[in-house]
Amino acid sequence: MNDMRLHSPLLSALLLLLLASCASTKDVAYLQYAENKMQTEARALQDATIKPKDILTVNIQASKPELVASFNGIYWSPQQQYSTVQNGMRTFLVDNSGEVDLPVLGLTKLGGLTLREAEEVVKKALTAYLNEVPSVNVQIQNYRYSVLGEVHKPGAFVSTNGKVNLFEALANAGDLTIYGIRDQVKILRENKDGSTTLVSVNLMDPNIINSPYYYLQQGDVVYVMPNNAIASSSNISSGTTVWISISSIALTVANLLVTILRR
Repeated sequence: MNDMRLHSPLLSALLLLLLASCASTKDVAYLQYAENKMQTEARALQDATIKPKDILTVNIQASKPELVASFNGIYWSPQQQYSTVQNGMRTFLVDNSGEVDLPVLGLTKLGGLTLREAEEVVKKALTAYLNEVPSVNVQIQNYRYSVLGEVHKPGAFVSTNGKVNLFEALANAGDLTIYGIRDQVKILRENKDGSTTLVSVNLMDPNIINSPYYYLQQGDVVYVMPNNAIASSSNISSGTTVWISISSIALTVANLLVTILRR
């Protein structure tokens, strides 16, 4: 009987792990019940929106590089016919007011704009200095998002093209573990006005591809909660550890008493 009591917490933990490992495909498969050919709703692709603390690169080009060298923060050498950027690639931090301090142009309001809108703002500002319409390319260099919880490789990630969907983000984090709840994945997003929105999405629902949260924005946090099996297993595991520690101390004291009484 004592042996059964000793092993019962361990048996309970093993039973929970066995039940978790027997999860059916219905509990873990993504995009369930989707038709063989499913079409997303027609909608314009959302461009990234510039936010405070974003780090931007602003590349300006014209028919003659020397015409826009100063706007790129570049030294131009007519003799050697090449240009060099001081201190490496020029990047610009968006301040809390949404402004960027650009060479020659000075403080320019870009916060709250999409990348394409920001390019048009810079083009318009350049018309006061140039006799031609230059080419302007604005990119976000720190397009970061985080994936936490029941994934194999939680952490912060950077999108190189400024566009990543939820499944790509989870793939970069090594996919969900078998213990992750797939129908209640949380997404934490900071809005343009500074407020924060927390939503829950269902990875098993094929209609997720039409959700405004399907494509992540910079700063998004994705959290995958553990299912009841792993939570219960964790509780039993810590309880078992304490119980075994107490039992070990009690057995040690008992052995000492037996040794003393035998003398």
